[in-house]
Order: sequence, then structure tokens, then C-alpha cells
Amino acid sequence: MIMKKNWFEVSKEGLRQLQEGKPKDFVLKELVQNAWDEDGVTYCFVKIHHSNGKLFISVADNAPEGFKDLTHAFTLFAPTYKRLDPEKRGRFNIGEKQVLAICKKAVICTTKGTIVFTPEGRHHKRLKMPSGSVIEVELRANKQEFQAVMEKIFTYLPPRRINFQINDGQIPYRRPYKTVEATLPTEIQRQDRLAKTVRKTKVDIHRAIDPVLGKLIHRESVVLKSYLYEMGLPICEIDCRCSVDVQQKIPLSIDRETVSQSYLQKIFTIVLNLTHDEISSKNVSEVWVREGMGGNDVSKEAVKSVIKARYGDKVVVATPGDTLGKDKAIAHGYRVVHGSEMSAKEWSNIRMAEAIVSTAVQFPTEMVEGELVVVNGDMEKVEELAKRIAARCLSCEIAVSFKSWSGGVSAQYGNRHLTFNVKTLGRGFFTPPVTSRVINLIVHELAHEKGTHTEEVYHQWLSSMAGHLVIIALDDPAFFDVSFSLYKKGA
Repeated sequence: MIMKKNWFEVSKEGLRQLQEGKPKDFVLKELVQNAWDEDGVTYCFVKIHHSNGKLFISVADNAPEGFKDLTHAFTLFAPTYKRLDPEKRGRFNIGEKQVLAICKKAVICTTKGTIVFTPEGRHHKRLKMPSGSVIEVELRANKQEFQAVMEKIFTYLPPRRINFQINDGQIPYRRPYKTVEATLPTEIQRQDRLAKTVRKTKVDIHRAIDPVLGKLIHRESVVLKSYLYEMGLPICEIDCRCSVDVQQKIPLSIDRETVSQSYLQKIFTIVLNLTHDEISSKNVSEVWVREGMGGNDVSKEAVKSVIKARYGDKVVVATPGDTLGKDKAIAHGYRVVHGSEMSAKEWSNIRMAEAIVSTAVQFPTEMVEGELVVVNGDMEKVEELAKRIAARCLSCEIAVSFKSWSGGVSAQYGNRHLTFNVKTLGRGFFTPPVTSRVINLIVHELAHEKGTHTEEVYHQWLSSMAGHLVIIALDDPAFFDVSFSLYKKGA
């Protein structure tokens, strides 16, 4: 008779090697998770102590049915009812085996019987609990590992319905700072496979500083690390100002510690939407804020709060090519934001929220029309001088006009058109036509051909044009004799 062999075998030693390097708090979390997941459980009592290089943990619960199937304690990846329920934490049916792999001894006593794990093997006993389960494990651990487990357990967020105690001291239910309903990805078994889906669930937000926790461990205040929780049990640390407790399965890798970046972005967006009114200039540049700003579901109010905290009330986005508008914005005390400062998704959400207007909208760059004034001879000479300087220094032809308008601006330049504001300057400004103040104003305006007051290239061209004009004055003094040109032109 041919003996039927399994397709593959599992090495306990190999599994132990994979688990041995992990922080020992995963052992406690797996045992507590199993207790919290059971139907009808109202208490979960943990005993934990360290002695002679060994860590002893006992977890007891009062679930009426106890273990639904005792064979799951030693069967990897067995089908489990938890995969059908998105509000149960388990799915892989591997956690107990990962725990047992690093234990020296273990005992599982439940309503279906008792299993004892020793170096000699697995032994079944008839002893049964009337209800609930007790799991006791013994494993190697140093004092630092024990202390790390004790610190981690105080970060747990027990459900309201469960009396959760550690060494006869209770860890109470903690009321969330804020709660919201959100649609998030999750995992659930459909037919014969575990499938990803999305569903609405409650999400609890907890502050990072919790005075209740501080009293439990005999400190006045404790600054907690922020965690992403799956129904009260910490999954991983997150770079966020708050901890987040999702009340359904979180899509996880098989190590149950890795969450996708896209999922974290959804979490950060939820936190931002709920706490945006608390964002300040000190924390507005934190990673979670930037990630939340780029989320698909970020609210308009959150976007506006972030922009205000980052840039203040006076902010515009630079319109490409709108150098004059940008210059005006800075002159009026506005913070000009450029496209490279944020991601494409952030900009998309900013446009959605109408959180920043452009320089072109806030400071239209249309030239002031004004009223034409009667030009005298000296003004005509200034016009000629400006055209000569533009041709020699900028290699371009310009138009020049003289107008009158209110506003105090002496002149304006745009689209290769220089306009003098005679109302502000006065006619005496142009007499005589070739003076340092006339040349200064001409050079000041013509340099805008290359940039704005706030751009380095503008100031470079100011210096360049000044130097060029000095050389022209030395080599070709007739350049400034505009009366000769006018005489020839009149002829």
C-alpha cells in the first residue's frame, strides 16, 4: 500500500529562526488578539513576569465557546471564520504558531480540551474549561525585552466591552479624542479566497499625550509614540501627531506589521480633516500633513488651514511668465509660491479648494492706460535716449509714451513699451533731458525686460547696463547727444 504524503512539511526550527529576532511584544499581542476576537468575551486578564532569563505570560478570557477549533492552535493557515468578518483581527491563522515556535513550553486550556507543548512534543489532555480559555507560555527573554513588552502593552486600546487587566491592574477603555466614519480598504473572504474590498468603518483618533496612561505607569505625563491600530492593537508606528484606531481589518502583509503607503496616506488625510484647525507653522511641514494634503478625500477646509499655516493670509501662486505680477505680489507683502514647492496632487487639491489665487488674478499685469499728455521737446529727447539705451544695451526696439494717471508710479515697462507718468514725475523731470535721474529711471524700467525687482537676474542687468553705458560714454560721447539725432530726424 502506497502511503499518501503531504505536499509539503513545516519546520518548527525554521519558523523559530524567523520569529526569534522579532520584539517579544508580538507574543503578547497575538495572544491578546485571539482573546479579544472571540464572541461574547467580556474580560481578558494578563499575567506577565520575568525570572532567570525567562518570560512567563498567561492570557485568560471568558469567551463562552472558548476555542472554536482546538486544532487551529497547531495547524498553519487553517480556514477560519475570522476571514469572513472584517471586524475580526485574525485572518492568516498563523499567529499562535509563530508564538509557539519560540516558546520553551506552552499550555492551551479551553472548552474543547487541553494541549501541552513541551520539548518532547505535543500532548493532549482531557481537562476542559467550563467557558473561556487560558494560554500560558514560557520563552527566553532578557530583562530589556521584558521591559519593552511591558511598555508596549500600555499602548493597547481595549474595547469598551472588555475588562482588560495586566497583573491585577486595569487598563481602562480610553475615549477617543475624535471619531469619524470613513471608507477604507479592508480584507474579507469571498467564496474561497481572501479578497480586498472597501467598506465604511469607524475610525477613532487619539491624542499622542494621554494623562490617563501617565497615571497608570506612575508618571505625571507620558509622550506616546503615535501608532496605527487595528481595533485597539498597535500595528506600526506612524509619523503623525495622533494615533489612529481603525475598527476593521487593515490590509497587512503576513508579518502583520507592514502597511502600504497608499493606505497610510488615507489615514493621514482622515487625521488632517479632523484636526486641521490645530495645524500651526511649527508642524505644518511634517510628513503626515504633506501626505494628507495629497489625499483624494482631503476637505477644502483642511487644505485652506494648511495653506494659511504654511504661508499666512497673504499668499499667491506664481503664474508662469508673469514676472510683473510676481513683483507686485512681493512688493505688497505676499508670499509667492512656485509649482515646485508641492506635489501635483497637492496642487490639484489646492485648486479644488480654491485655496490660493494666482499672481495674474490677484495682481493683473495689464499696463495702466492713463491719458496721453502733450509732449514737449525735452520729452521727445528723453524718448530718443530711452530707445538708444534699449537698442545698445538690450538689442531690442521699444515704444515710448508719456501719460498721466493716479497711483504714484513713476513709470511702467511691459511688452517692450516704456511709459512715463508725467503726473507723478512732473514736466520738470525731463529738463534737461540727459541727467542721472533720467538715465536711472530709464535703466530701472528697461531692466524689467529680464526680470523683476526680486530676481537676481534683474539686478545683474541693472549693473550690466550701467557698466555698458559708462563704456559708451567713454568711447562714443555722441551717443548722449540726443539733440543731434532730433535735428537729423526733423530734417
